[in-house]
Amino acid sequence: MRVYTYIMKRTFTCTCTTVRYAAQTLTEVYDRGLAPSGLKITQYMLLQSILRSETEQSITELAQQLGSDRSTIGRNLRILERDGFVTVGKGFDRREHVIQVTEKGQEAVSRAYPLWQKAQAAVADALGQDQLEKLKTLLSHLQETSI
Repeated sequence: MRVYTYIMKRTFTCTCTTVRYAAQTLTEVYDRGLAPSGLKITQYMLLQSILRSETEQSITELAQQLGSDRSTIGRNLRILERDGFVTVGKGFDRREHVIQVTEKGQEAVSRAYPLWQKAQAAVADALGQDQLEKLKTLLSHLQETSI
């Protein structure tokens, strides 16, 4: 068990700190659930995003789609490439890198999907479907609000 579980028993006055620790706790739940597939939740979602695309994507396009920065996506892709889940090649523009999921990556995603569904269900059960929908709505609203 990680330190986050102990820390989450505290109430923080800072909204950002509360949300960050909750995100770390959720990440741990999904990572633990996906462990038999050999993927972490960040890797699973990255692979799923690549597979859902109908065309080759550059790292920059993938980062924009996922709402992340290019350097973070690049670091995650290097790990996936090292482990044989993706290949990174040159795009039409030689400065551009495009990503393709390998057969090993596709198999890992197939193994991970039912595990991901179980993690989704566990979170929904823990919060209750109504509370989960409220949470998603609140977080979406916060994301869209220009503060």
